Amino acid sequence: MSALTYRRSRASFLDLSAGFSQAVGWFIVTVAVIFLVIGVIIDLATGGTSESIWENSAYATRYFPLSMGIMITAAYLPVAVASGVTRRSFGWAGAGVVIALSGLMALFEAGGYLIEYGLYRAVGETPEFTTPHLFDQGYQFWLIVPEVWIVVAANVAAGWLIGSAYYKWGWFGPTLALPLLLLPLLAVEAIMAVGWAGAALDAMNVEHLPTAAAVPAALAVLTLTLAGIHSFVRTIDLRPQKA
Repeated sequence: MSALTYRRSRASFLDLSAGFSQAVGWFIVTVAVIFLVIGVIIDLATGGTSESIWENSAYATRYFPLSMGIMITAAYLPVAVASGVTRRSFGWAGAGVVIALSGLMALFEAGGYLIEYGLYRAVGETPEFTTPHLFDQGYQFWLIVPEVWIVVAANVAAGWLIGSAYYKWGWFGPTLALPLLLLPLLAVEAIMAVGWAGAALDAMNVEHLPTAAAVPAALAVLTLTLAGIHSFVRTIDLRPQKA
């Protein structure tokens, strides 16, 4: 990457991050209040089960970022190009946003698991997980962070791919091709075998890959996906703006 491409990519990345920051901030506050403040405290106060409440936040921290990914090309590519940013630089910026947003979600989830673990332990309980994970306890941030980071990154990348396809070809073709557009995401979910995907594989009696093999394999699929989107974005023509 040349120095000029780096500067343009960095500027576009900062623009994308600024555009998403307010929505992501409100999302984090809302999820924390719903699952930690309301969910966990009510569960402890009423003497409910010891099942992890925070585990359910994983659906929010995957699918909200996926929806943000859908907007990357449609909302920001025209602005970037009009500001003199090349599609190549924009592609690098988009990949950076995928990594940064998923990393933020990973830290957020890890923090939530740690707080939940502390609250449960304070009353002599240990939160139990209902779906497979790389970790067994809520304090194992060194396992929680990579698990969430990889899976959320796959979701954001899938959103970016879907949104780019709709922007380039309209609604009809990409809608028919939606199962194909979701294949990279499903591949990462199946390889990692955590959360709902792990539970589904268990129901089908499919053996999970060892963690030492699953993480590099999932990262390889994610890298190929981002590289493919980067190349795809460079072929997209801007739509004329409606009056």
